[in-house]
Amino acid sequence: MSNSKFQIPESQSEGHLISIVGAGPGDPDLLTVRALRRLEQADVILYDALHGTAILDLASPKARKIYAGKHYQDGQHQTERQDKIHEQLKQFACEGKRVVRLKAGDPFIFGRGAEELAFCLQQNLRVEVVPGITAGLAAATCFHIPVTLRNVNSMALFYTGHKRNGGFENMDEVASIVKANAPVMVYMGLKNLVLLSNELMARGVSSDVPMQIVSRVGHPDQQLFTSSLGNIESDLNQIEPPMPSVILIGTHAHQVNSTSIL
Repeated sequence: MSNSKFQIPESQSEGHLISIVGAGPGDPDLLTVRALRRLEQADVILYDALHGTAILDLASPKARKIYAGKHYQDGQHQTERQDKIHEQLKQFACEGKRVVRLKAGDPFIFGRGAEELAFCLQQNLRVEVVPGITAGLAAATCFHIPVTLRNVNSMALFYTGHKRNGGFENMDEVASIVKANAPVMVYMGLKNLVLLSNELMARGVSSDVPMQIVSRVGHPDQQLFTSSLGNIESDLNQIEPPMPSVILIGTHAHQVNSTSIL
């Protein structure tokens, strides 16, 4: 068993530093202290689609800010986009810059942070990863929806709503988790939500299982839409939740009230 301790010095005299930073759900008050410190120190910021400038405004006015994100159906070729980001990280590091790669949520949850870290390590670049609050946890907490409940459930699942090779992945396992009273937090799933719901019900999940759609979590205009697996199709015909949205599915995926946890 190895014991590895890796700490980045605070001094800017140490040369280049690449910080892969989780920006959290969008509210600047939800940044970690280290994330804020790295923004203030940065020479260059490569940022994702953050849905607002409030976090970028915390950076030094002298920092160069470069958009490196993507939006839904923006037509970008994702391999080429990622290769360009890698090239920029290496270029600025070779210039001795302090670089922040600013990513929405947490860098390692559906964020390609692992790919960027691996590239930096392969190139022998000084790199660190700064955690951020991921959208699923932020959505649950902001709207008082417990991810775990004492004596009720002991696990939760992060899941992507993207289809692959014509279908959803690991659907039998996802259905089993919902049946076990554990919540499933679905990212990037609004487009395929009706299909996903039908797949779960086809595997024996009750149509009455609650579903919460949290739109633009962490922003002043965040909204909560409540439905169920069986009603989501008709409900989506009446409402159009703003993107980005995260979906919480589960027997106990509803807001705490005075009787719900007794």
